Amino acid sequence: MYEFRALLDRFWVTRAEDRELYFSLKRALPDFRRLVNELLGWNLVVNESVVKLEKVPPRAMPWMGIQSFQEPLDYCLLCALLLFLADLDDGAPFLLSSLTQAIETFLSEVQPVDWTRFPHRKSLVRVLQYAQEVGLVLVYDGNSALFSNDQTQEVLYENTGLSRHFPVHFGRDIMEYRSIEDFEAFSWEGDETEQRRRRVYRQLALAPGFYCSEQTRSDYDYIKNQRRTVGGNLDQFLNGELHLYKNGAFFLLSEGERCGMLYPGTRALSDAALLLCAQLREQINQGVYHRREDTVLLTRREFRYEVERCRARYGNGWGSQLRACSLERVCQELTIYMADWMLLEVLEEDILLSPAAGKLVGSYPAAYQNESGEVEEDEPLEDEQAGIPQFLAVRPGGVSHP
Repeated sequence: MYEFRALLDRFWVTRAEDRELYFSLKRALPDFRRLVNELLGWNLVVNESVVKLEKVPPRAMPWMGIQSFQEPLDYCLLCALLLFLADLDDGAPFLLSSLTQAIETFLSEVQPVDWTRFPHRKSLVRVLQYAQEVGLVLVYDGNSALFSNDQTQEVLYENTGLSRHFPVHFGRDIMEYRSIEDFEAFSWEGDETEQRRRRVYRQLALAPGFYCSEQTRSDYDYIKNQRRTVGGNLDQFLNGELHLYKNGAFFLLSEGERCGMLYPGTRALSDAALLLCAQLREQINQGVYHRREDTVLLTRREFRYEVERCRARYGNGWGSQLRACSLERVCQELTIYMADWMLLEVLEEDILLSPAAGKLVGSYPAAYQNESGEVEEDEPLEDEQAGIPQFLAVRPGGVSHP
């Protein structure tokens, strides 16, 4: 269903930004309200300005959050901005200088800011640019980016009034909550059957996959016992197929479907990950590395060695930016990227390969000779299975999860 996928893919849909989709969503609400309320257990905000699906995940994962944010300070400044906007009328203008003064007051006892410091100014610029992107504020005069180099820079904004709909409504007092685990406990409270169902649907709808563990055994048993129902509901609204294995479950989109972030994607890093996974599977099948149940444990040195081998074999087919990176940088980028897609887990001293690393692999065409060239565009891979489905992942975004 296009309307539901649009809500899943976006932080919100505003009437001012996309009037046609806004009214289309309102008309389609009866078609997916059961999925939202009963199966996912999410809040659906619908009013004269915005339609928003509050996508709260069952557990926090490293890739969740606002992609453009780089430091914890960014989130502190965003919360301060929301407090500032809450005191303004809809459509009220304000100056950047009045905002910076208010932020100093709001954060004085939490995270003091010093606008003479470049990192603090740059952090605020990231927040302001994000606020403009999602529609929290409009810029009438000036350029937010200039504040990073000049703390006296002035910009005139307008409050759109959407800030009141930005935070998630948890339906309870969260003032005493101090950790991510406090929020994650929500998904384990209440009726056991209902909460299990909601955890399962949330995980499969938002994350790349679901792995069975001692903690999630009951959730996995629910998927196994109700696989036709779960797969049918997800297929109806997302158009894909539920794949069930002895170690987990994955919902893979049908070929050609796009929603949220996808793996494999079009980035050169995605190609490198597919090639590396294929190489690792070869090594495991040859007995170089040994399985530990359904996972494989590598030392960081072994992982670095495999990345080095992969780059030597296929590196000239990678994008120009990735080819120019040092081996250490390639290892770092691949580790983060593959961890985000649940292909591996980073331990203190080792790298733990997940089952999905052996499922999604790729290779270059048979004619590939690893010869250097000046091609700017990334060459597509030949997937081991033609038309390989793609993992789906949707970032909750905003403050849906701390």
